[in-house]
Amino acid sequence: MSRPTDADEPSATSRSRRGRVGALLERMVRRGSHLPAILVPMAYVTLLLLLPSRLVVPQIGAPGTPANLVAITGLVVWVCLTVGGLNGRKGWTPTRATVALFTLAVLASLLSGNQYGWYQPADIHQRSDRLWRSVPLDQLSVALDSAGARGLLALAGWMGVLLLTAEAVRSWRDLERVVGWVVGCATVVAVLGVYQYFTGDNVAAWYRIPGLSTILEQNTFTRSVVNRVVVTAGHPIELGVVMSALLPLALHRALHRRTVMGWAQSAMIGVVALMSVSRSAVVVMAVALLVLFLGWPPRRRLAALVILPVAAVVARAALPGLLGTIQSLFTNLADDPSVAGRTADYDIVARAVSERPLFGQGLFTWVPFYFRTIDNQALMFLLELGIVGTAAFGLLVATHLALALVARSRLADDRARDLALAVAAGLFGILASYVTFDALSFRLVAGITFLLAGLAGGGWHVTRDPSRSTGVLRDAGQRNPRRALEPLSETV
Repeated sequence: MSRPTDADEPSATSRSRRGRVGALLERMVRRGSHLPAILVPMAYVTLLLLLPSRLVVPQIGAPGTPANLVAITGLVVWVCLTVGGLNGRKGWTPTRATVALFTLAVLASLLSGNQYGWYQPADIHQRSDRLWRSVPLDQLSVALDSAGARGLLALAGWMGVLLLTAEAVRSWRDLERVVGWVVGCATVVAVLGVYQYFTGDNVAAWYRIPGLSTILEQNTFTRSVVNRVVVTAGHPIELGVVMSALLPLALHRALHRRTVMGWAQSAMIGVVALMSVSRSAVVVMAVALLVLFLGWPPRRRLAALVILPVAAVVARAALPGLLGTIQSLFTNLADDPSVAGRTADYDIVARAVSERPLFGQGLFTWVPFYFRTIDNQALMFLLELGIVGTAAFGLLVATHLALALVARSRLADDRARDLALAVAAGLFGILASYVTFDALSFRLVAGITFLLAGLAGGGWHVTRDPSRSTGVLRDAGQRNPRRALEPLSETV
């Protein structure tokens, strides 16, 4: 072998360059892979809101939406970072604890369903339910086994979104970036919704993406004399609920950016929520705005009381027939067949729950094709997850609502406090829809629910670390006087 010459030896310049690269990689590892982590929830929201929810990878089926695949990948990334010690967060947190409890409850419900089996009561379906069909017992078991597997894939995506969002946010600037991105995507959907309202065009039919197929045809909807917008959602109710839940985030951006674009985004999102012509959307919006109103300072409350009736008059003039149709949804409740159908579910649900009260029959296994359509997610929880699973979900969402409010109580900066309030308002609002329709059956509603919970958890994490709070904590002046002089509004 020939002896290496001086030309084969690495030069001092190359050694120095490799040393700088190594130091950069070491800093990235110490930071817990901050940049890729924050991009995952942003990518998820983009795919969730901007692609039709009916587009899936055909080899996977219903859980194979691009957004859900990104969310599952996010869960794998979170597990790898956590196990490898690169996450930057150690030990049990409220988010991790409640996610673990809810996951165990879902697994227990599937074990319960498989242990006791499933059957199809002859009298449980609605006579008017066109989806229902009678099947042999062996075919029912195979179908519900497959439905349970789909439930696990959906659960993996939801928990991935929640965990990564909660732990990817490392500063209030990060939180503002994610919220700004969510509002931007919602604005694009709102613009398409306005177009659909006035033209009746099926926006979802525009999408032709290689590798994806449509599991169900996207329909157009009308009520009375108006078009009900659906855009990329599966149903107008779903779109209206999601837009109403995101309205507090848009209002937060508008109040603190104070630009025409910020107010235009809020107006578009709010109007499209009403264009869904949905009771659930109105309920969610009312709850979310009430939470905002109660948390706002007196001067802002007074301004809202002045602006709201003016906005209603303008909307009635600009969109004739819309507000009247929405009003009729609430004035004719006694004669509404959809309300009668919901109340008729109570006896059926009580009987089914009494058979498996603790753990239910498995997430996603109450399939309308074989049982009955239940337009109430709280009742669906009792059927599928039992009392234990329902309590675990209630604990998860209540904990994250509390985290958002606790984070707000720790903050001194007005913008940061308003952001925490907006997240709590959106989460309060979307949870109100869980008693008005089967919310988790709709991908957008489920995804935004766990995203908002993740944002609440992320805000709480940041307030626990004064070095990352950029002077927004109440006691930041004692811990770091220089940072305390930097208001959030000047750093974002």
